[in-house]
Amino acid sequence: MRAAITWKHLAVAAIGLAASILPACTPDPGTVGPTSTPTASIVCDGGSGQLRVSPGVTTTARQVSYTLLGSSTTARCTDQTGAGITSAAFDRLTITFPSLSCFVTSGTSGAGTGRVVWSDGTVSNVSVVATLGGALDGVLQIRVTSGHLAGSSTSTNFVATPTEGDCFAAGITRESVGIEPMVITPAS
Repeated sequence: MRAAITWKHLAVAAIGLAASILPACTPDPGTVGPTSTPTASIVCDGGSGQLRVSPGVTTTARQVSYTLLGSSTTARCTDQTGAGITSAAFDRLTITFPSLSCFVTSGTSGAGTGRVVWSDGTVSNVSVVATLGGALDGVLQIRVTSGHLAGSSTSTNFVATPTEGDCFAAGITRESVGIEPMVITPAS
């Protein structure tokens, strides 16, 4: 029974991570190859957020959506692109898993959309895929579909913690999620 709750929490963590991941960008001057020049990027610290889970995750597999409640924490960012970005936060994020229960397996994924608000007032609309890797963790893949940094993509790890409910009765209905720092390199 403990493993079942852990897998469910992983799903929730994935969604929370998605909500927190975009606000946690940090620039990283990397190279594409041995003879390429450094690429300017935006690096943001990790972030966190609260997610509503609907319907609650129980022992019965069904479609489940995770929705960011309010905004994620504001992440401090280092901008090497010259745009002047100093912070970012998710103000919208929803991820839906087609079939999820407390007995979720590693590799289960859900998809959704969100919006990141940058310190200069610009926004980025994003598509997000959350892939569960364990009971309470996974990977968020984020692609900027329009707005600031359109065409860019990144990924980050997330960890979730159930904060309301359990696998029985109404199920897990709320989770707290945290994401690791991420690097966004503008599309060429």
